[in-house]
Amino acid sequence: MSYELSERFEAAFNQIHDTLCDFANEHNNHASFTEVLTKARVQHHVIDHYFDLLKQSSKLRNAMVHRKIKEDFYIAEPHQDVVTELEQLAVLLSEPPTALSIASKPVEFFYLDSPIKKLITCMQEKEYSQYPIYQEDKFIGLLTDGDIANWFAANIGQLTIEMKQPIGEIFRIEKKEHTKIVGKDVSVMDIEAIFKEYLEKNQKIEAIIITENGTAAELPKGIISSWDLIRLKTYNFPLLKHT
Repeated sequence: MSYELSERFEAAFNQIHDTLCDFANEHNNHASFTEVLTKARVQHHVIDHYFDLLKQSSKLRNAMVHRKIKEDFYIAEPHQDVVTELEQLAVLLSEPPTALSIASKPVEFFYLDSPIKKLITCMQEKEYSQYPIYQEDKFIGLLTDGDIANWFAANIGQLTIEMKQPIGEIFRIEKKEHTKIVGKDVSVMDIEAIFKEYLEKNQKIEAIIITENGTAAELPKGIISSWDLIRLKTYNFPLLKHT
């Protein structure tokens, strides 16, 4: 009797175990799956995101392997779709989707001394709602379409704007607490965790800006708002959840 599906399941599970060991910085071959899973969960949002699913997968694996009657003999074969889901999960954990994969890019950003005409033209042509503002290649704040509309509403009776005026002379740019900067290698799960953290604290986050190394002294590679999370491909793994 062929046990191809069982062997594929074990191979995928072992791949996940190895990934967890790397995440947990645990290189002891005797470290249990549960041990490295618990350790990895603390510092890696991708593991925390799938923690319950991984526990369920471990139970299924134990039921298959620990009840072997003899070597290379499994008491039952897992379903093809269950094996496929576990293989997909193994790939997802070893290569989690990056934040850049769902970010809006390229980013339209401006300098404090950029003429207001340049900003208005960009708004008309591209209809973006968020514009990072830089001073000497350092991020200093986020200008939103709401900020711009509020300024025009407050100054409607005394508008004498010269199109050559720099942005910094018209708008007060402040580095807002609801803007976060992250490095280009963070995962989508890290981004979800940031939005969740702000939500739980009842705080607003306008955008997450992605740079090379996650510092304000770098130009943006991408920008993410809560709407960009809609682009995220969801992985539900329904069979593993209910096995």
